[in-house]
Amino acid sequence: MHKRTVYEHNRVAMCSQKRALCVATVVLAILFIVSLIIAYAGPQTDCPCAGEKPTYLDEHGRINRTRNIIPVATNNELFPWNNVRLPAFARPLRYHINIHPNLTTLDVKGQVTIDFQVDKDTYFIVLNSQNLTITDKMIIADKKNHRLSIARLLEYPPRQQLYLEMKDKLRKRVNYTLVMRFTTRLSREMEGFYISSYKTKDGETRYLATTHFEPTYARSAFPCFDEPQFKARFKMSIFRDRFHISLFNMPIINTEDAGFYMGTGLLRDEFQESVEMSTYLVAFVVCDYQHIRAETARGVSVAVYSPPDLLKQARFALDTATAMMDHYERYFNVNYPLPKQDLIAIPDFGVGAMENWGLITYRETSILYEPEETSAASHQWVAVVVAHELAHQWFGNLVTMRWWNDLWLNEGFASFLEYLAVDKVMPGWNMMEQFVLDKTQPGLNLDALTNSHSISVTVQDPTEIEAIFDTISYSKGASLLYMMEKFLGQDTLKRGLNDYLNTHKFSNADTKDLWAVMSKHANHSIHVKNIMDTWTRQMGFPLIDIKRDGGSISASQTRFLLSPEARSPNSTVHSLPKSPYDYKWYVPLTYYTDISDEEMVWMNLTDVKFEIDPTASWFKANVNQSGFYRVNYDADMWKALIDTLKKNHTAMTPTDRASLIDDAFTLCRAGIVNITTVLELSLYLREEKEHVPWATALDHLQTWARFLSEAAPYRLFLEFISHILEPVATSLGWEDTGTHMEKLMRSNIFASAVLSGVQSTVTEATEKFREWMEKGTKIPPNLREAVYSAGIKYGGVKEWQFCWNKYNTSRIPSEKKLLLRILGVSSDPWILQRYLLATLDRDRIRPQDIKIVMASVSSNPEGQLLAWRHLKAHWKDLQTLFGNGTFTMGSLISSVTSHFSTQYDYDEVFDFFHHIDVGSGSRSLDQSLETILLNIHWVQKNEEPLYSWLNGKVRYRSSLSVVSSCMKQRSSSLQGFRS
Repeated sequence: MHKRTVYEHNRVAMCSQKRALCVATVVLAILFIVSLIIAYAGPQTDCPCAGEKPTYLDEHGRINRTRNIIPVATNNELFPWNNVRLPAFARPLRYHINIHPNLTTLDVKGQVTIDFQVDKDTYFIVLNSQNLTITDKMIIADKKNHRLSIARLLEYPPRQQLYLEMKDKLRKRVNYTLVMRFTTRLSREMEGFYISSYKTKDGETRYLATTHFEPTYARSAFPCFDEPQFKARFKMSIFRDRFHISLFNMPIINTEDAGFYMGTGLLRDEFQESVEMSTYLVAFVVCDYQHIRAETARGVSVAVYSPPDLLKQARFALDTATAMMDHYERYFNVNYPLPKQDLIAIPDFGVGAMENWGLITYRETSILYEPEETSAASHQWVAVVVAHELAHQWFGNLVTMRWWNDLWLNEGFASFLEYLAVDKVMPGWNMMEQFVLDKTQPGLNLDALTNSHSISVTVQDPTEIEAIFDTISYSKGASLLYMMEKFLGQDTLKRGLNDYLNTHKFSNADTKDLWAVMSKHANHSIHVKNIMDTWTRQMGFPLIDIKRDGGSISASQTRFLLSPEARSPNSTVHSLPKSPYDYKWYVPLTYYTDISDEEMVWMNLTDVKFEIDPTASWFKANVNQSGFYRVNYDADMWKALIDTLKKNHTAMTPTDRASLIDDAFTLCRAGIVNITTVLELSLYLREEKEHVPWATALDHLQTWARFLSEAAPYRLFLEFISHILEPVATSLGWEDTGTHMEKLMRSNIFASAVLSGVQSTVTEATEKFREWMEKGTKIPPNLREAVYSAGIKYGGVKEWQFCWNKYNTSRIPSEKKLLLRILGVSSDPWILQRYLLATLDRDRIRPQDIKIVMASVSSNPEGQLLAWRHLKAHWKDLQTLFGNGTFTMGSLISSVTSHFSTQYDYDEVFDFFHHIDVGSGSRSLDQSLETILLNIHWVQKNEEPLYSWLNGKVRYRSSLSVVSSCMKQRSSSLQGFRS
């Protein structure tokens, strides 16, 4: 009422002159103070004044994700906990999760009960939550069953954290129970708790709900302490309808009626409590699958679940898993601690598989195998992935890394042990020969970039964690363990692993704990930590330069980098990270000669000299490529090795021949070895009859072909590849018979021969495709890649549509995967463009398969630019589909751009991504940009000498005239090789 005179329209507001001056003074003072605060207390570089770079941009001008910020909760209050990691003083002891996923509405209702203690008196706890709506909360003190008063609950979504503050202190060593009710939605992305679907043989769509929590997605399914060191026991209750089953890490103990929901009678499945484990290993599935079952020698139940009509394809996985369980129990001398081991095929799955304890989830292509329809390569893939995930049940699940910086402890060991296990169970598969091909060589390739990272790497943010699930953690980690096994011995390694697992079981460990037990079991004669720290705590690896003077060998070590500029001591192109060892290593240098057996000398952060028999005609270092380093020889030594390969290549093992090929091609790429040396070495391949050397050579030759697709020597280079491929293709024959290794080799050679234009192979493959398409003649599994490629590459729309229809109707996952790759080899840009557009429709191509399509099209010279334009045009759609947190975006960038070899292409990629936040793909982007620069440099340096060498080999040109003529007639259809 007393303000009426101010606000009524028929009144005039008045005040004294003195009061007006006071008000004006106060207002001006406030404005002045606010101006000072804005000028000096705010972020000074958010606006790039005077040429200064904003703090939110990194050195490349992209968004800096490590920028310090002040956290503000969703209600605009200050979020008191300013750390991406949870406080260590609160420890969960037990979870009880009740959850009801509705597969029709996609709504999820749940309740989690967490028993916990605190190690010090505190008013608050912090835990993780992502995209959950908390509907109710309470904390109870166990002893008095007293409900405590919660002062406030704050949420900070950028760090996916909840802050609970109490009115009274939580006391240390007192049992508390936190109860939270929540709601959420089943995700459509392949992470957290998400919806998946499959089609029955009758075309009906069926739905299932499944989980994938590694590394940081458990928090999106239920509130939890979502860090690996917070191990706890888990109890689970799942509500489902009567047409489904539910699965959990542990066996079901009771099912009861739970009433009706939306007219449907629900059942409640209650599961046995788990052992202590990390949140990322929790898994649960609601589906309508069926299963087959077996038992291990100790009576542990092993079962494989799949859609009913695919169950017959699960037998191999079941038999392999049962045998592997027995093998690992013997190898580790530690019993598997759970009563059952389930393996389940998931239709939509972002990775190959996930090692959830007792309920391992697999992509369908990683677990299903049909003997009459699946190639030897896909057969082996299933065995390797099953072995990998089962190895994790001990190494990763029983003993878990304390934090993600030691991810390699999980993945490196599983990637190493998978090959040992398959080699034991399938002795004719020569798995340790293939280990070098599949692990060592890819690890060396990536680690030679300046944008690599050390194995033990500091990570905090979930996006950073995603980024280290890469070749370094997996393949380099495995390769270092293989090297360690060689210098320690198999028995010492096994004893050390047994001690490590028993000491830390149901707990956490880090890298130094592993080195300690290994040193102990080596009787401290080898200081394992001192040696291995030089390999895990600094990025990269050494190049060993070998020089010979009669019987004297000099070996020197320098860090190997592919970039010549980065190797220069005066380089300013790359600011290389400081190394605690100045990029020197403890190197176990192994070697042998034509007249001596394998020997080893240590290079202890230094160079070394030693003596050999002066009558030896050749010297080969890094026996079977068991060491994680590259070797370069002086010119005379290279000549002696090449002469030996040409005269009698069997004087060396297949793995050593592969090692020489891999080193020679890579050293040429780095500008260290002359290209003519590599080409002369390659000529011996006309006599090579083993898979591993050929697979190594083809990988490099195909890579070169992609770089050269716009260069003058391209066609001559394809003719050269055809020349060296023709004899082995002829000798292998078209019967799908022989050993496992022969089948692998036949498939690889024929597919490469078709794409490089070996006329006899193209003619036969094209005829077989015609008979398949017109008469339904069945093609043996290991010939299909070559036959399908010939039909698609040298055919047209009719052939492509035929294979597309086969893809859509096939019930064999491995066949569908093969067809997806082959459909990208078409020579028709219109077809390729249509194919790329199909990736935008998840009903036509599943999101998990988009990378296969884009990698196939981008490795095709007719599709290189199409794939890049597609990635640019639909970047936001793809980012929405996969999210910034997954490493899928990084792998898409690499697969589409890393074969570019012109400055124009580099500028396009750099400019497009310059101000785009690619999340966990940031390192992949940097690696791709570096790779493009390397490609540009290599082509510029080698284009002319390569052309001259190829043009000068007249004796080869005459024998290739038929191929050359064919290529000229179909010039528009020429392309590189499969990725």
